[in-house]
Amino acid sequence: MMGSATAPDALPSGERALARVWQGLRFPARALRTRDGQPLRVVFRGLPNAGPGPDFRHAVIVTPTGPVRGDVEVHVLASDFRRHGHHRDPAYDGLVLHVVLRDDTGEDTLLACGRRVPVVALGPHLSAEESTLWQEPCRTAVHRLGADEVGRLLDKMGEMRLRQKAYRLRRSALAVGWEEALYRTLVEACGYGGNAGLFGALAAAVPWQELRRTVAGAPEAQAPAVALHLLARGVAAGAGQGRPGRPANRPQRRLAALACLLARLAGPGLLAALLPSVRAGDVRRLLDTLSVRGHGGSIGRSRAVELAVNAVLPLALALADEARNRDLEAACLSLYRRLPRPGPYGCTRHLDEALSPGRVTVGAQRQQGMLYLYRQYCTRGGCGRCPLS
Repeated sequence: MMGSATAPDALPSGERALARVWQGLRFPARALRTRDGQPLRVVFRGLPNAGPGPDFRHAVIVTPTGPVRGDVEVHVLASDFRRHGHHRDPAYDGLVLHVVLRDDTGEDTLLACGRRVPVVALGPHLSAEESTLWQEPCRTAVHRLGADEVGRLLDKMGEMRLRQKAYRLRRSALAVGWEEALYRTLVEACGYGGNAGLFGALAAAVPWQELRRTVAGAPEAQAPAVALHLLARGVAAGAGQGRPGRPANRPQRRLAALACLLARLAGPGLLAALLPSVRAGDVRRLLDTLSVRGHGGSIGRSRAVELAVNAVLPLALALADEARNRDLEAACLSLYRRLPRPGPYGCTRHLDEALSPGRVTVGAQRQQGMLYLYRQYCTRGGCGRCPLS
């Protein structure tokens, strides 16, 4: 990829074309230098952002002082950043690199927060051949390997990810007990996104046995309110308020939904309420048990799948490993394979696009396999070395 520079009319024109150059890393290594000559290296070019804000999210760039993680913005001219008003927009404060075709400002890019980020001008180093030379190997995986083989690989990586979760949960269970470990994992799984830290602290602040004992002593109609009171008290004790988001995702609504679920499970206990569905391989029964609909908040089918994948199945698999119960292990893996996909993840959108809807059927397990690829390869400079390459 060490082609020579060509006349301007041979260069990609427009931000969309330059974004494709960046996304495919279609430029020679020598092009990635800052204005003062500092070399950079792309570990992960980031996820294309179809909405407002920077063009690529969560990139990983190695600098002479170490790796940095953040966003990348692409422009034809460096001055376009100010021309588009981005210098006043805090949404761009996470930028770590400004990639341009031509640098017409002669200075690093100033962000709204007052920080400056380096500008890299690719134009002088690009040739027409280089701009169309490369694409991610996963985009040809189905054609090269076949849909069945791609599905098998995703299944394998999805199982690896489940076993990793089970290993961590087993270590936790041996320290605090199986019910408490499952409770903490369920609570944390309800705090996805910007509230993960809040719900993790909450699980430690309000132990399961305390909550179960208090809720079990309350009238059935009042049990959800009692559980919510305990959880809210745990938040007030130091867990914080969480990050605001869409109304259905706000921590207050999630707390109310979690309170309804825990109040329902307090009587029989978590293991007694959830494990029979796993042993029976009953997907519908498990999701029904994890779903709640209340006035303050609800856990729908999609979130119930997330709770199953991130809490119930890892616990069941960990318990099977601890007891050397191969029947429970087989039932757990069978149910995992049949769980529906909860919904697309933004961080694996590039894999969804590469594998094209319809060619490879994706359920919960294969989606977890995509997450394994994203975290173990995509964001670690492993493109070209992953199982789909």
